[in-house]
Amino acid sequence: MQTLIFLSNKLQNPSEYKFLNLPLEFIAFGITEGKMYSHFRNRGVFVAPADTRVRWGNSVVYGGLFHVPDVEFYLRILDAYHENSMSSLGKNHYYDTHHRHLYNVTPIYFNTLDELARLQYKEGRGTPAHLYMGNLQHPKIARRVNETKKSYRIVSGIDVQNFTKLFGEVTT
Repeated sequence: MQTLIFLSNKLQNPSEYKFLNLPLEFIAFGITEGKMYSHFRNRGVFVAPADTRVRWGNSVVYGGLFHVPDVEFYLRILDAYHENSMSSLGKNHYYDTHHRHLYNVTPIYFNTLDELARLQYKEGRGTPAHLYMGNLQHPKIARRVNETKKSYRIVSGIDVQNFTKLFGEVTT
């Protein structure tokens, strides 16, 4: 079973995953195709597929690529955190808030956040990793993605606060 997971929400923050006793081992920063939105009730962010109705803005999501030891055990915990039933049912359920899929994630390498902001990073070879994607059939997720009056879209594709905390932790 694949032991890599790509996190772009608050779980990429070291204090968050340590608080939950998740033994995630940072591999590299990464990018994948997708669009980022703020969650309902201000619960963070989620990723939607890049081919959604909304065509404007960045179609790349930034986050951390982690190795998960004892992946079958910890994926159960991560599935529960993301309100996903893949580990229980063996498939994503229609009513799950997030669906877990294997997506191609490209590792990226940079020395400073300024280099990242200027897109001056080196790309590695893509690898499959587990990724939690917002379920577009879930009513609250669909409402966020399809809202036309107010945009819940995070155009930069990055959860800045948690990404910078991860960067600060791995570069010191």
